[in-house]
Amino acid sequence: MKRIFVLLAVITLAALSITAFAQRAKDAEVLYHRGVQLEEVKGELKEAIAVYEKLLKEFVDIRTIAAQALLRMGNCYEKLGQKDSQAAYQRILRDFADQAEIVAQARVRLAALAGGAGAPGSSALAVRRVWAGADVSGKVSADGRFLSFTDWDSKNIVIRDLATGQNRVLTETGHLDGSGGWAEYSIPSPDNKNVAYAWNSDGSFNLCVVGFDGSKPRVLRAAGNGILHLLPLAWSPDGRQLLVEFVKTDGTRDMMLVVVADGSVKLLKAVRKDPSPGGVFSPDGRYIAWVTKEGLSLFELQTGTESPLIPDRSNPRVLGWAPDGKHILFSSERSGSADAWLVAVAGGKAQGEPIFVKKDWGSNPMGFTRAGAFYYGVNNMVWDVQIAELDPAGGKVVLPPQPAFRRGNMRSPDWSPDGHSLAAVDARGPSRAVIIRSMDTGEERELPVGERTIGGGRTGLRWTPDGKAVVVPESEYWKGENLIRIDVQTGQVTSLMPLPALVELAFDFSRDSNIVFYVRPFAPPDVNAERLVARDLRSGRETVVIEKRGIYAGAVSPDGQRLLIATWEGKSQVLLVMPVAGGEARELVRVDGEKETPFWGNPPSWTPDGRYIVFLKSAKGNAPSQWQLWRVAAEGGEPQRIGLIPGRQLLAGVRLHPDGRRLAICDYKVDFEVWVMENFLPAPKVAK
Repeated sequence: MKRIFVLLAVITLAALSITAFAQRAKDAEVLYHRGVQLEEVKGELKEAIAVYEKLLKEFVDIRTIAAQALLRMGNCYEKLGQKDSQAAYQRILRDFADQAEIVAQARVRLAALAGGAGAPGSSALAVRRVWAGADVSGKVSADGRFLSFTDWDSKNIVIRDLATGQNRVLTETGHLDGSGGWAEYSIPSPDNKNVAYAWNSDGSFNLCVVGFDGSKPRVLRAAGNGILHLLPLAWSPDGRQLLVEFVKTDGTRDMMLVVVADGSVKLLKAVRKDPSPGGVFSPDGRYIAWVTKEGLSLFELQTGTESPLIPDRSNPRVLGWAPDGKHILFSSERSGSADAWLVAVAGGKAQGEPIFVKKDWGSNPMGFTRAGAFYYGVNNMVWDVQIAELDPAGGKVVLPPQPAFRRGNMRSPDWSPDGHSLAAVDARGPSRAVIIRSMDTGEERELPVGERTIGGGRTGLRWTPDGKAVVVPESEYWKGENLIRIDVQTGQVTSLMPLPALVELAFDFSRDSNIVFYVRPFAPPDVNAERLVARDLRSGRETVVIEKRGIYAGAVSPDGQRLLIATWEGKSQVLLVMPVAGGEARELVRVDGEKETPFWGNPPSWTPDGRYIVFLKSAKGNAPSQWQLWRVAAEGGEPQRIGLIPGRQLLAGVRLHPDGRRLAICDYKVDFEVWVMENFLPAPKVAK
């Protein structure tokens, strides 16, 4: 009996020890994220260093987080131009030798600071900003002289001279309201004679080519016959062919070669419903490098065979094939963030382990130049959630917006049904957690979703009507889109339902939580309009509630009997109300795009009593200080202006608190930049 008591005591102590360590790890992670916020969101490097130092003092035994904090501290010192960075990196080598990935990054930074052997290039890695306030949808020309991009004011393809900053419009059919279509995915040809691009016309992307000299654009392949989009990915080195992704109306996709001279095609690989593998040509035109479920892979064009290059299941992405033909630059989250790595290649095989190049490389690969410079886009978009207060009786804003969360960069807010909590998605980097704030105590809890990525930006989170869970769209690499349920008490994550390919991320629940209403997008020629669909979660059966061009959101009324539908009609945006069970859709509001700026896809919100609908619009010109909050009676009538939402750049929706007084407002600031990364390729060996 004594032995049993001793054994129980040991087990109890062990359990307490494990619990205590888990709590310490959680506390260390909270402190780490506080430092990251100071460093990346606020740019307060000295304050971030102080936080990292505190973490290292109190949680040095949480080795993975401590090593990451030390690495970030070194990065902060580098940005400040202080030599303490070397001491930080050397401490990683000395005290955290078991953290292999972080040690590798520390070695690279030490070598780069020393400018000697071991650095990825012949001299220290250099990065510089090329263009602030840019569009990053295009690519750099092979000679490094030009950059293609979409001018979103006119929706046309434009070429920018990087030396002079002069822009030249190549297409002429785009219009501000998008009625003539718009261009995306532009890529200059290797000889600077043409630009390949995708032109969106009536909901589908056609594959087009236009000359650098402004000659008339040519449709190389048109969508139709089951093909929804044709998206160019890369030119072959000889400029005769294009690697193009064919996206079909059934959600599957094929990787195709398209001959530029006549538009003829050759199937390389049927990707089915997996995400796009991307793809870049080797400089000799022999291979295409892309990603699969298992990692990086090479497709040999002559034989049509595919072989694995390196294993990697941490969201890899091929960024470019270096002009020397001996190295592939790729992105990987193997170290916890989307970092740039370099792998040597010869004869279709990897030569050694990948080399770390740059932390948090960016968001949009824009290509290599022949000189070995790599251009890329950086997305500095910042989301924010704030709370304003209304006077429901007078319909006025009585308290201007105040920050809703202690941390920055939050999106997709939604109130719990009882009004005691506000949930939102953490938008810093890949969205991997939901944050829930208690409105009573101010406490903020984090509900992580593991390696999954939470998709959506404007309508990407909803509480279940019973208040037991939040539901978010998941965009998991190689597994497609899903709605996932997160239990707010236990944090358990479960799959709720699959989302079809290309689905919009606007969804809502019936009052009993058994039905999800979501929008299926326009998919010609099989479907000629968007559809608001009701899916029964018990049976999986789906019913089309309404089919209409331009639907982008649907919201269930508080009594569960009516649906609020937001839709585009030409230049105008329209709010409709209809019964949940189906029937006539009655128009409530029409915002004329000729006279004022519509609410641009911002989902409207019911008032808690179901009597009104609250929505946004602005004066013509979309001045940030002129966003207007309006309401309209659900039974119809003239809309009433509630007040102004001051100082917001782009609003992304409003959510009313159950008390009808507080208003959660989500906004975001768009800020893209073009950067170039140089001196990171190994120096060529000189023959003796």
